[in-house]
Amino acid sequence: MFSDVCQSKIKNLNSKIIKTCSHFGVCGGCASLDVPYKTQLSVKEQWVREVVGPFQPRTFLPILPSPDIDYYRNKMEFAFGGPKHGPVLLGLREKKKFNHVVNVSECFLMSPETVCLLDVVRHWAEKERLPTYHLRAHKGFLRYLVLREGKNTGQRMVHLITAEGMLPEASFLEALDSSQVPVDTVLWSRHTGLSDVAQGGQTKILKGAGVIEEKLGSLSFQIGAASFFQTNTKGAEVLYQVVSDFAGHSIDTLIDFYCGAGAIGLFCAPRVKKLMGVEIHAESVRHARENAKRQGVMQAVFFDQDADAFAKSPELLSVWQSPGTVSVMDPPRPGLQPAVRQLLIRHPIEKWIYVSCNPKALSQDLAFLAPVYEVEMVQPVDMFPHTPHVEVCVLLKYAGAGQARTGQSGYLTG
Repeated sequence: MFSDVCQSKIKNLNSKIIKTCSHFGVCGGCASLDVPYKTQLSVKEQWVREVVGPFQPRTFLPILPSPDIDYYRNKMEFAFGGPKHGPVLLGLREKKKFNHVVNVSECFLMSPETVCLLDVVRHWAEKERLPTYHLRAHKGFLRYLVLREGKNTGQRMVHLITAEGMLPEASFLEALDSSQVPVDTVLWSRHTGLSDVAQGGQTKILKGAGVIEEKLGSLSFQIGAASFFQTNTKGAEVLYQVVSDFAGHSIDTLIDFYCGAGAIGLFCAPRVKKLMGVEIHAESVRHARENAKRQGVMQAVFFDQDADAFAKSPELLSVWQSPGTVSVMDPPRPGLQPAVRQLLIRHPIEKWIYVSCNPKALSQDLAFLAPVYEVEMVQPVDMFPHTPHVEVCVLLKYAGAGQARTGQSGYLTG
């Protein structure tokens, strides 16, 4: 019964030519679904121009669009909710209301199959009479359902996150099977803390290997439940090509800060003699090492370390200012950490690339670094259609590149 309903929904979603969604205006997932895509791009490009304008970039390139503007996401986190004795809700947070859940029945962000999986999980939860978790009372069991997809491989992961308690594992797997949506691996994590995050401590693999594979160009990547990987696969191919072009050819050492599962560094690896990556998340580092082996990139070494600590490490400083060294930094939304900023100021590097998902943080970091670096080139890339978010790739060069490296700048000491 459920598989028939799901297939009908997929057909209906695929047939929609005019972009409409019954949840638009209430759900917090899409802010500009009703805005023509060319207009979205124009607004984002202008925003980036205003952000980087004070730093007088030598070249500002027109924004690059996302290859896909519908069903482009490879990961989404769906929250459970609903009244205490009411039906189970499973979907996205309501706009500006963190404790309200929109019961998603259609969505243009991930894949059409997504709504089928949400349907069967809702029905399963009601049948099993499992209480949803309430953020204010801090009571309940079901917290999040996280879906990940390999856009270029077709592989799919289902990750259920609950509070402490017993999970009817067999019936959960049966429910997923009833959707007739292919699922390669299923995981269950228990999150016992009060924080509202879609991750847990204890994780059990209920089906498959616990990971999926995704491809970027000719490269194959292993992705775990908590691994960082750009949520727009095809957009990531565009973004990483920009990074690779900015980095140039014949790089002696590429140092990849905040490397996640190693995607950027490995994408650039054919041009690199030595690759160094640093990432605080241990699972991501494990996958980065495995991904390097898969590609035959033997010149890669990954450090399971916080970027702030790595910025002071002997391993980094021994090669940081060597000729032919280039760095790529793709930090989280808050931007560069203090010790990373200080590294760039006190020990200037000839050339480095900043990949930012937050223009506000980018502006703050550039203001701090402006006395030492010139903004050579700026390339906005739209990775998030129908949302206000945009990625920015910035090429920076040492402003005193023609000077001796010691005794010529007050920024090299202190």
